[in-house]
Amino acid sequence: MQRQLIIAASVLGLFGTMTNILFISPLPSLIAAFLFPFILVNRKYLPKTVFWLLLFFLFAGFSTLLYHPASFLQFRFYRYDGNFFISYLPLLVLPFLSIKYNVDKLFRYFLYVSTVVNLFVYSINVLQNRSTFSGLFLSTNGAGGFYSIVTSLAFIYFMEKKSYKNLIILILNALFLYATYSRGSILGLVVGLTCLFFINIQKTYLIRWLLVGLAVIQIYILADTYPEYKKYIMNSRNADIYENYETFVHKRYGFVSTKYNNVLIRMYETWPRAVDCFFHSPILGTGFGSLNDVPFIFNDAVPGVFSTNKQKEKVYNDSHAHHSFLHFLGEQGLIGLFLFYMFWRSVYKFLRQNAQEPTIRDFLLVSFFNLTVMSFTEHRITTPSNALPFVLTLSLYYVYVNYQNKSVRNISETAY
Repeated sequence: MQRQLIIAASVLGLFGTMTNILFISPLPSLIAAFLFPFILVNRKYLPKTVFWLLLFFLFAGFSTLLYHPASFLQFRFYRYDGNFFISYLPLLVLPFLSIKYNVDKLFRYFLYVSTVVNLFVYSINVLQNRSTFSGLFLSTNGAGGFYSIVTSLAFIYFMEKKSYKNLIILILNALFLYATYSRGSILGLVVGLTCLFFINIQKTYLIRWLLVGLAVIQIYILADTYPEYKKYIMNSRNADIYENYETFVHKRYGFVSTKYNNVLIRMYETWPRAVDCFFHSPILGTGFGSLNDVPFIFNDAVPGVFSTNKQKEKVYNDSHAHHSFLHFLGEQGLIGLFLFYMFWRSVYKFLRQNAQEPTIRDFLLVSFFNLTVMSFTEHRITTPSNALPFVLTLSLYYVYVNYQNKSVRNISETAY
């Protein structure tokens, strides 16, 4: 009964990822939180993905208790600062389960339903003559991340069978994505597809160079902008960093467009803010949820080694680092980033080692790199609107793979 409940909830949650206006997609996370202790009892073996994810969960929980335990009682914590818990809870439970089902049919239906629903919403958007498209999401970036992932699914199906129907579905979803004007989402899709191409031609070292290249470019930018942040933006205990940023940009650049301003915010305010926390507390970070509690008031318990943000006003919003990996470094230090890296690496290894349904596996690989690259310019890797479509797909694929592996073992034992 428990198995059927969480799997049914995950399927419903997958279709619910089409919107973050209605809270449908977090349903499997809530059930997983309840079931996990029962699933864990008497388990002698943990899949590597679950093992590393559980360690990261425990460290994030410890960091939250260390920083502000009352966060666990705040709804907005789970929607913003702690949305990682909502996004990844299903992956603590479903890798233990197995069931026979048609995985290809499930995701084709998901693609068809998503396309039809969003075509209707897009048509309304056009009739209302709106300049941007956010679908059934609260923000264009949330919508962009979702459409980026669904477009990759449409692309994979089109490459599998080049029919007119698959081409129309691909074009429509690409149109939805373009209409969001979410540049990070478009970049993530392009790089994700490129990475799958590198894997198929067995040139995976090019993926490493690509990701290292992105990191080097951003380090180079921060070497220039971090001193400006310290001097002009976070320049006193009572500083209003948002007001300071506006003043700085106006003096330095004059009037700037909204899109260009979003780039400058990352360069001069959000990325340096995460680096600031990391420099004060490189091992443990300044506390899970501390990055948007500004202005920072650092309590340097061990200067240059360990510090916490003693700002009394705790804020739960989306004023994060706009860079998942810098965000982990700032709030959870090297330990937190290492644990997440090991978890993320285990996901990649699982996908490389299990191609029981190649189409869905390829879709997951594209989404994996898509989400990774998007997280270099946004905090996408934890955001439910972006992460849950991937996590729920991966979780359901785990269930399918487990059943296939069990069937192979049974056949082998019978033959023996």
